[in-house]
Amino acid sequence: MNNSALDFFDDLTVYTNLDGEIIDANSSYLNIICKNRDEVIGEKESDVFNSLYNSQIKEDIAELLKGTIPLIYDEVKETSGNKLFYKTKKELIQNTENENERICITRRDITQYKQYLDLYNEHKVILKHIAKGESLQFTLDEIIKSVEARNPNMIGSILLLDDSKKRLLKGAAPSLPDFYSDKLNGMEIGENVGSCGAAVFLKKRVVVSDISTHANWKYAKNLAAKVNLHACWSQPFFSSTNEVLGSFAIYYDKPKKPTPFDIHLIEDVASITGIAVERSHYQLKLKKEEEERKQQEQLLMHKSKQVMMGEMLENIAHQWRQPLSVISTCATGVLMNKEFGLDSTEVEEEAFEMINLNAQYLSNTIDNFRKYFMSKGEKVEFKIKECLDHTMKLIDSRVKYENINIVSSFENISIFNYENELTQVFMNIFNNSIDVLAHQDEKNRYIFLDVYKEDDNVVIQINDSGNGMNESMVQRVFEPYFTTKHKNQGTGIGLYMSQEIIEKHMKGAISVKNNNSSFKNKNYYGLEFTIKLPLCMQ
Repeated sequence: MNNSALDFFDDLTVYTNLDGEIIDANSSYLNIICKNRDEVIGEKESDVFNSLYNSQIKEDIAELLKGTIPLIYDEVKETSGNKLFYKTKKELIQNTENENERICITRRDITQYKQYLDLYNEHKVILKHIAKGESLQFTLDEIIKSVEARNPNMIGSILLLDDSKKRLLKGAAPSLPDFYSDKLNGMEIGENVGSCGAAVFLKKRVVVSDISTHANWKYAKNLAAKVNLHACWSQPFFSSTNEVLGSFAIYYDKPKKPTPFDIHLIEDVASITGIAVERSHYQLKLKKEEEERKQQEQLLMHKSKQVMMGEMLENIAHQWRQPLSVISTCATGVLMNKEFGLDSTEVEEEAFEMINLNAQYLSNTIDNFRKYFMSKGEKVEFKIKECLDHTMKLIDSRVKYENINIVSSFENISIFNYENELTQVFMNIFNNSIDVLAHQDEKNRYIFLDVYKEDDNVVIQINDSGNGMNESMVQRVFEPYFTTKHKNQGTGIGLYMSQEIIEKHMKGAISVKNNNSSFKNKNYYGLEFTIKLPLCMQ
């Protein structure tokens, strides 16, 4: 084969004899080794090409002689400070009439493929860090490390645009000295401010191939020289809504223009950085919103407790009114007998017994309310029936005063959860039902209770006979501040807090709908609250 035929191939192609000495080489091969054809003829090919390594074998002529299958492996050659990757094929060319056996070596440049493959794999790792929710600082440092590992002459830097959108703050620059990073921290962006300040201001890539001569660096070139920085290519990165978030930059230790792959590299890395920074901003926003939500929830809880306190005091007043009246009457009768000098030994004994009974009733009432208010809000094992019975004691006076009938059906079910919080939910539901039933005919004032087990849950249904509610309003029952009562009678946060307690604290579910209840062959229409709680809350 003549020289022109070899030069027809783009791949590096060279012929050697069986001793590994070069017989011929094409121009692509000669350009890489920077020699002419006459200089390499007769030289050992392994010495001339001088690859850093091949992944299979170097002395492989003996292998070729064993058969007709070509040898294929990877090679790496360093030239001008860059690594070039090749897929190498060696094959034996059999004897012809005019030529002896020889070896054809063909090297295909796979540098770009290798670079993009490595970049793809690096990006997968970084995206995993982002998906796992690693800290922004950790992720940015990993981005810089992945870039710097490609070339020891490169130094990476990430600057973040501050909330004012006017200054850049240090994001990550693990290989830059602190005195240099501190100078950049807080730098105001501008059309002619270095590479990064200009890139963020202009929202486009800024390439400075020689810091010492570029106008953008006239005030900072001496600082850069102290750190041996002579080129800086900066790429702004953006959010998904095209909002500039900062800049990613590559510094070089000598004046240098970026290669096409360098441009692709900084564009890709800037894109990944934008994803990491935007996710971090989103996480911070969610955290802030969560904190605000918790503050709002605490405020509503406080208001709910205030409302509950008012209702408790009203219940106490109802429950104390009659026994206090009895005590007052008994004491007045004894005093009047004393005043008129009447013998009232028997009457006094009856009066004192009555006073004692009513005083015990008052004491029991206090104990019932203390049990509610003094609870520590801890998870305990308790029976649903006992929790409902305790709730009924707290609202007993209102139930009796409004002539409301309680019809119940219980399974004796124990659960492990927050008893006091469930009492609060029951009171909210019962008080709302009592308010509605107070306006119904006294003959039709019912609250129906049903408790049963369903799989690993307890189901509690509370129905009333208050004629229900407009369907559009039913959908809003658990909204904060929604109420159908007069503004002086309700705040609209009781049922909202009930839903918060059941679903967020007790890991259950609560729902409401209009429904019919049957009792003694008669149907009663009203609201039905259904509470479902796990038997054992983890």
